[in-house]
Amino acid sequence: MKLTLKIKLLPTNEQANLLLETMKEANTVCNAISDVAWENKIFNNFKLHHEVYHRYKATFKLSSQILVRCIAKVADAYKFDKKTKREFRPLGSIGYDSRIMTYKPNDIVSLWAIGGRIKMPFVCHNRNYLPYIKGEADLVYKKGKFYLFQTVDVPEEEVKDIEDFIGVDFNYI
Repeated sequence: MKLTLKIKLLPTNEQANLLLETMKEANTVCNAISDVAWENKIFNNFKLHHEVYHRYKATFKLSSQILVRCIAKVADAYKFDKKTKREFRPLGSIGYDSRIMTYKPNDIVSLWAIGGRIKMPFVCHNRNYLPYIKGEADLVYKKGKFYLFQTVDVPEEEVKDIEDFIGVDFNYI
């Protein structure tokens, strides 16, 4: 069963500023990609990638993988409605995958940000699910705090057949 863990990041002030700068830059790129997609009516991830990747890799301060995630974000935004131009908020969430984010021992996460990787502590109240982390996470900035919304794939427990039970009659009519 797939669940989403809400992981609170505990960055220093300097790290928080780097994360904010990264989010702003990534969403600026998403808006630029959306402009190209809208003007050229290119909504397919693969075609959009070939249209914008090299130009924006040379123009913006993002790593290759963050740029790939931005292209995918724009393509996903157009999947269900191609009649409305998509715009992205400066502090909208950005996607991280295993190439640009890793979990380390002792509740440390390493994230790519403008200027390189940063390592910071995190808090997760459902620690039992950490071994089941799978797929990407969204970096979210909400009410002055940073969170990773991480996908986990928890194996489902087998349902046992119950043959004995106790019935209780409450004498309701």
